Amino acid sequence: MSTEKLRKFFSGRRDLIARIRKACGSSDGIIWFHAASFGEFEEARPVIEETRRRFPEGKILLTFFSPSGYEPLKDYPAVDWVFYLPLDFPWNAGRFLDAVRPAKAIFTLGEYWEFLLGELRRRRIPTYITSVRIRPDSPYLKWYGWRYRHIYRTTYSAVMTQNETAAQLVREMGAPVVHNVGDARFDRVLEIASSPWTDPVLERWTAGRKVFVAGSTVSGGDDVMVTSLANARPEGKYLIVPHDPDPEQLGSIKSSLTVPYCLYSESEGIDTKDVPVMIVDRVGFLAKLYRYGFAAYVGAGFTTDCPHSVIEPAAYGLPVAVGPRYYQNPHFVELMQQGAGFSFGTPEELIAWYDSLTPERLSLLGGMAKSLCESGSGATSRIMDIIFG
Repeated sequence: MSTEKLRKFFSGRRDLIARIRKACGSSDGIIWFHAASFGEFEEARPVIEETRRRFPEGKILLTFFSPSGYEPLKDYPAVDWVFYLPLDFPWNAGRFLDAVRPAKAIFTLGEYWEFLLGELRRRRIPTYITSVRIRPDSPYLKWYGWRYRHIYRTTYSAVMTQNETAAQLVREMGAPVVHNVGDARFDRVLEIASSPWTDPVLERWTAGRKVFVAGSTVSGGDDVMVTSLANARPEGKYLIVPHDPDPEQLGSIKSSLTVPYCLYSESEGIDTKDVPVMIVDRVGFLAKLYRYGFAAYVGAGFTTDCPHSVIEPAAYGLPVAVGPRYYQNPHFVELMQQGAGFSFGTPEELIAWYDSLTPERLSLLGGMAKSLCESGSGATSRIMDIIFG
């Protein structure tokens, strides 16, 4: 965590419980959602927004552990309040629940706060966890993961997993109520892809052409892959969207390009239609940007074993490429199995794939990608039925 993020992490928790008590103290029946950061929030978002649609007069609290979630979403309009989560100390758990008095608590993915969950259990507050994906090699299944197994056995009113493998593993831990519901992110990305949206800066730059989109790229491999492609095929158009567009990564991308480029933030009113590369130096709307693409490269496949969201471009019918480390991203594994996902370790391999993307092949691969997303839809309704009946 950067120094600036650490500063926000601690300053955002100053007098936190007092502020929560003041905001929530006069409300009853609060539905409390918690997500660690922005990525986990994206998994929870379809359920949060469906909760708002079903209960327009209800009160919803959203908490985050990390500044990466809180900062961009502190004014999120689908909920009544957004706060940081108090640190998980015994004296904080009771004070927080006294302030909120939630009717239900809904966690996302992998948030296991021992004291807070124990206090929820003691107060018999219905508590749920969604988007669980546990692999056979998970640390929760090792001898030292007994605390996590105890939480699964004793705390949740229901555990909702993304696949049957995870559901079976959670059942083996002893969790009494387990449902394989799928991934609500499919509902979210399909909704975004089907919603009309345009961007005037990109409309001028693309001039009606589809482009190659590199989304959530990370320094340490991704940027080199994409800039090498742009340098080798300057007749194309390339939209580069860094995962964290800080000055260091932006400088690295710009210095490695040998073709003209422009920054999104500096393109207003400028004639950019003949510029091959557009670098997006703002965050929060990548999922919408893929509509301008014909194919995509998704980052983090060099630095982690789980590239960022590959179903965001797939929902538009884009074939998807990632780096060589992808084994913990089940959606990409499915894309590969169906023939619409591709992994590359060198710029030369990526360039060869790019050259192979004829209109006929793009149509075939894109159909496979979109079909995967459509077949995965419906998790939001299943989750809502389990939580709210």
